[in-house]
Amino acid sequence: MSHRWVEPIGVAVFAAVDWLVIMAPAFAIELAGDRGGIGATADLDLMTASAAIATGHAIVAARRLRDEERTAVRRADVWIASLDSLVVLALATTLLVLVGLISFPDEHAALANRGYPVVALWSGLLLVAVVLAEATARLVFRWLEPRQPDPDGQPEEEPDPAGTETRQVTAGA
Repeated sequence: MSHRWVEPIGVAVFAAVDWLVIMAPAFAIELAGDRGGIGATADLDLMTASAAIATGHAIVAARRLRDEERTAVRRADVWIASLDSLVVLALATTLLVLVGLISFPDEHAALANRGYPVVALWSGLLLVAVVLAEATARLVFRWLEPRQPDPDGQPEEEPDPAGTETRQVTAGA
């Protein structure tokens, strides 16, 4: 397989996994509701909100990954940062929802009584998880790749540690 085909396939697979990670809690709740006898929910439910956020973030993550691959000195750094963000996303989507729904039941009741659906809280928690994952990806990538490339795509040369410059001196000068 040609090297130029590996990158687009890797980016597409990463975006699909990213989408599934965001959708997993909604799938779990929907499955539990179906098995528990709750039945189908309203049109604007957790699945729809999760799908919208997951699709948006999968596009953002794929673009970020593709752009970082173009500028990175080492491609492994791009994938390390992206996999770190995927781990943060998986933990955050699960734990934020779990902690949010279990720890603050009075606030949920107050929100529901004011007409705010649980979907708004769910969407807010997923957006926080997405922001945490993107921040992780960008910070880890910058940590692993501290040098910024030149506009022509070539990485900068490392500066002289002593801070001295060497110049060529011509005989007549």
